[in-house]
Amino acid sequence: MAGFLHLTQTARMANARIRAARDLEARWNALSPEQQEEARAEWSGAKEALAAVRTRLAAGPRGFVREFNAGLKGTELEPLPPPRPLGALVLELHGATNALREKLNAVE
Repeated sequence: MAGFLHLTQTARMANARIRAARDLEARWNALSPEQQEEARAEWSGAKEALAAVRTRLAAGPRGFVREFNAGLKGTELEPLPPPRPLGALVLELHGATNALREKLNAVE
């Protein structure tokens, strides 16, 4: 398990990438429809990566509350599948935002 400092740094990096993705979204929305078509593949990749990072950040440390409540009730639960590491999701978002930035710079 990652230490608190590592988790904090990863969350900070994720939030910085989310801000960068929002800035790129504003640039993408300002393009004409023809230019948006050229950058649509990069935009959809960035959007998917952004959604994955936001979902993972919202989930937090998964499973603890669920298992604690089940233990109080005395019920058995199937274990949750392990979530994808936040660091890996942030790296995907990093790559997607960089690809979108390069495409937007080329189109504009």
